[in-house]
Amino acid sequence: MKRLPSILLLIAGLLAGCKNNPKKIINQPDEPEWVIYNTANSKLPDDQINAIAIDKKDVKWIGTANGLARLEGTGWTLYNPDNSGLPSAIIQALAVEESGAVWAGTDKGLARFDGTKWSVYKTDNSALEDSGITSIVHDSQRKVTWIGTEKNLARFDGSKWESLNLADNLIISLTVDKNGALWAGTFNHFSFTGGISKYDQGKWTVSRLDLKGYPSTFPFALAVDNQNAVLAVLGGTSVKSVVRISDGYWQEIVRPEKATGLKTILLEGDKIWVGGNTLALFGNVNAECLTVPESGSGISSMALDSKGRKWLGTVFGGLAVYQTSLKQ
Repeated sequence: MKRLPSILLLIAGLLAGCKNNPKKIINQPDEPEWVIYNTANSKLPDDQINAIAIDKKDVKWIGTANGLARLEGTGWTLYNPDNSGLPSAIIQALAVEESGAVWAGTDKGLARFDGTKWSVYKTDNSALEDSGITSIVHDSQRKVTWIGTEKNLARFDGSKWESLNLADNLIISLTVDKNGALWAGTFNHFSFTGGISKYDQGKWTVSRLDLKGYPSTFPFALAVDNQNAVLAVLGGTSVKSVVRISDGYWQEIVRPEKATGLKTILLEGDKIWVGGNTLALFGNVNAECLTVPESGSGISSMALDSKGRKWLGTVFGGLAVYQTSLKQ
């Protein structure tokens, strides 16, 4: 059985052909098109997709349970510990810089690849206090990378490291708002409570989810909308919500009735797409919830390319591409 990253194990415990020829599932001309990549029909190294990042040139980086894949057009390049600086083949988090350099977080350390050189960071040469990387976000405007681990939050500006302790909280999700403030979704195993913390100009503001009416809740994903509000995907045994946080005010986004197992978020203009057991467009209780064709797998990560295609990483069904229009 393939090894799941620690965060996916945590979730799992709580929630219930021809190479280079991806399978296309095309319905009527005005209906969506799905393209499915998996180990049977492409060079994808594993069907468990943990993270996806797309750079400004539309190069796709896919983090799997068995290596890192780079997809440019139809060309695949695969990286693993045998042919690169990756400290492990289990990729748990990804982020890309404006330059195209990619950050890859693994269960055994962090790597940065600029297209030529690999730089590897572990507990002995950085501010990382644990080698299990759970999340990464790169602030391109300020050229700062934030890294979440199972023990601490680390900040790297290209030359200097800094460690910020969050009191035994596991870092689950990260985002940076338009003002440069960092937002972190956390979970404390001892109290079994989730939280959303904001770090701005050296000060923390902490919101406990149980005190907001969300007990035993994991903040699985964070994103920043066009109005600089933070959207948080909250999930757990009894919680399945997306909340919008703006100026201290929390508002739930209307959830489609059939949207469950919420895990990841993707913003497309003002549209809020949420992945979980299905792909759902939030804001309408009657909105259709789409299932990844054939695999039946849940969605664990998402990214948007320049043509509006939604790239969906699944737990065991490979990589799915969903396009709302067939017209190019």
